[in-house]
Parts: sequence; C-alpha cells; structure tokens
Amino acid sequence: MRLTDEFTIPLAPHRVFELLLDLENVAPCVPGGEVDPPDSAGVYPGRVTVKLGPMRFSYEGTLRISERDMQARTAVIEGAGLASGGAERAHVRSVMEVLPEGAGSRVRMSTDLEIRGRAAQMGAGIIGSVSRHMVKQAAECLAARLAAADESAADDTAEQRAREPG
Repeated sequence: MRLTDEFTIPLAPHRVFELLLDLENVAPCVPGGEVDPPDSAGVYPGRVTVKLGPMRFSYEGTLRISERDMQARTAVIEGAGLASGGAERAHVRSVMEVLPEGAGSRVRMSTDLEIRGRAAQMGAGIIGSVSRHMVKQAAECLAARLAAADESAADDTAEQRAREPG
C-alpha cells in the first residue's frame, strides 16, 4: 500500500531535516512509537502500537535511515516489525523530502507499507486514515519541539551575550 503525506513546519528546511534525521527525538512524537539508542550499524530497535478499528497491534522491530542526501534534504527510512506471536508482520519504507516553503518548510513523505496478518484485513481505507492521523499528530508535536528548541537556543545566545564584557 502506498501512502503520501505532506505537512508544514514554520522553521528553516535545514533545521527541520536535521530534526527528522534524529529518530530518537522524532519517535516520541509518533503516537504509540518508541525507539532505543541505535546499535553500531545505526539500526534502532523500537516498538509501535497502532489501533485499527477495534483491534490494537503492537509491533517490535527495527528502524534505520538507509539513505540520506544532506544537500537535497532527502532521506529514506526503513522499518520492519513483528507483532506478538509473530503472525502480524509489517515493513515500511518512507522517502522524505524537506522543501522550503515561505519562511518555513514543507515535508513530503511517500510511504510503501506492507502489512501481513489480521491488520491487513482492516482495509486500505482504515489503514490510510489511521496513518494520516498519526502523521498529523507527529507533525504538530515536531513543530512544537522545534519551536521550543529554537526558543531555548535564542535564550542561551542572549544569556551568553549578556555575560560578555562589553
């Protein structure tokens, strides 16, 4: 199944791209998502719990950035997981692109999602709807985190300047 999503964040594209590559910082913004620190190969163990209609699925697996182009601000993020019992399987491959838009950024994501097991029987409409809702919540959380980080950095710079002999 192919899913496409776009969202805007009111900060410079290079800052947005840097944040989105920090999977430990992004994971808490994904509803039901968690990642642990990466191993030496850059693979993050993690978990995600997703509610599809009346059913809840908890997947455990891995996530990694398989490709990145800092100049073009594009990246490919891949993940795979198994739900308890091993009957439920999921594989995701998302291509992310961060583009300038006005004073901020537009993030475009194209995701190929392969689900096997009971979750796949829920249908593309429900899965797409849940996915769009999760992306919207994650985008709002990321925008708030970026704004807070930029505000904190500006406060630190102002504090440092105030301490400098003038």
